[in-house]
Amino acid sequence: MLWGKTHSFHRFVDTQLRDLRERYGLSLWMLIRKTGDDWRLLRSNGSGYALTIGEHFRWPEARGRTGPSIHTNAGVLLDAEAHSPPYPVNRPMKVGACLRLPLYGDGDRLLAVLCALDPEPQPHLTEQLLPSLQRQAFLLETALSWNLSLLNQQRVSDFLEDDGRDPDTGILDVTGWSRILEKERQRCRNYGLGATILRLHGTGLERCDRRQRLADSLAALVREQDMVAYLGHGQFAILLAETSIMQSLRMRARILDALAAKDLSVVCEPESLILNSGVLQPEVLLHSAVH
Repeated sequence: MLWGKTHSFHRFVDTQLRDLRERYGLSLWMLIRKTGDDWRLLRSNGSGYALTIGEHFRWPEARGRTGPSIHTNAGVLLDAEAHSPPYPVNRPMKVGACLRLPLYGDGDRLLAVLCALDPEPQPHLTEQLLPSLQRQAFLLETALSWNLSLLNQQRVSDFLEDDGRDPDTGILDVTGWSRILEKERQRCRNYGLGATILRLHGTGLERCDRRQRLADSLAALVREQDMVAYLGHGQFAILLAETSIMQSLRMRARILDALAAKDLSVVCEPESLILNSGVLQPEVLLHSAVH
C-alpha cells in the first residue's frame, strides 16, 4: 500500500476486514478508533447490523457473557456465545458471538480495536485462533500507526501549498482558511479525530501594525501542525489539530498570557470543529467583529 495515502489506507483496511470475514466467519468486522474517551466506527465489512461509518460507541468491559469465553486481559475478548456486543449501542442488537482485539500505538497507547460480531453462536471461535487473529490485528495496527504519524507532515504541506494568504500578515486568509478546514474535517472523519478552533477578536486590530504584531505572535505560539488565519474585520482564528476542548482551554490560557505580556489584548473563544462539510467556522466570520 502507499503509506500516508488515505484512500490506500481505507482500501487496505477494507481488504483486511473482508479477508477476516471470509477466513474466520462472523457477520460483521469493524475497525473502531479510540480518541480520548470517544470510540468511533472507522471501517466495516459485513452485514447483519445497522451500524454506520462514524457511529460512536462507549467503552465498557464486555457484559452479558454466558458461554465459553477467552478474556485474556482488559482488551482481548473471544466470546463464542455472547448475549450483548462488547460495546453498547443505542438500539437492541442480537449478538451470538463477538471478538475484540486491541491495536496499540507508541508507548502502548490504545489506538483502536478490531471487533467482530455475529447474531449466532460461533463454536469454532476458540483460543487456538487467537495467535493468527493477533497477527492480522498487528497488520492493521501498523498501518493505522504509520498513517497517523504522517498527518502532521500532511498538514504542514497543505499550508505551504495553499496560496490563500492575507497580503498584510502572510497568514491564511478566508479562502485559504476554508480550504484548510475542509482538509482537516476529512482527516477527522477518516481517522476518528477531533479538532478545535480558537476565535480571537478585539479593538484596534483593524490597524495593520497591530494585526501584523498579533499574527507574528500567534504564529510563534502555536504548534507546527496548527494553523493561524486572519478573517477580516479584526478577527483571527487558530485551528488546533487533534485537540479537545479541554486541551484547547489550556492552549488558550497560554496564548492570552503571552499576548498580554506584549500589550496585545484580545478575546479568545474556543469551539469544536464541526465535521460537516461546508460549515464556515467561526460563525463570527459572517458578521462584524465583536468588541
